[in-house]
Amino acid sequence: MKQGFTLIELLVVVLIIGILSSVALPQYTKAVEKARATEAIQLLGDLATAEQIYQMGMGTYTNDMTMLDMQIPGVSASASSTAKTKNFNVSITSANNATVFQASASRASGGVTNTSEPKYAITIRIDSNGVITRWCNATAPALGALSADSTVSKYCKSIANNSTGEIK
Repeated sequence: MKQGFTLIELLVVVLIIGILSSVALPQYTKAVEKARATEAIQLLGDLATAEQIYQMGMGTYTNDMTMLDMQIPGVSASASSTAKTKNFNVSITSANNATVFQASASRASGGVTNTSEPKYAITIRIDSNGVITRWCNATAPALGALSADSTVSKYCKSIANNSTGEIK
């Protein structure tokens, strides 16, 4: 008697593996993107802390990252209000001598926006009363925007763990 697997048994195994991978892959993608977003949240938090220290000494916020007491990856002398990391483009959207600070980290790949990568931006804002707000949007908001817009992507919902995009 011959030992081995029949074609039907092999097809069933391949089908089961295909079903399992189709369920697991989206969850894996969300987990990887959430880990990448942690980089932006941490960088924006450090940037906000450095801005608060600068504001205590000078009385206003600055949009020049070279003036802050921290090393920010990807800052160039020619464009000191922007920085590029491997996964994000960071920019300060508040003006010099402003009483409100706002910065955003837009998702990018290799410093260049990639059409196959998910699109979202994580934003931090310090208002004139010192209240810090963080949220995730489909795009980086203008300075006047106080919260997440109505286009909260599935990645933002996963990053923020809620449907509004506000990061606690």
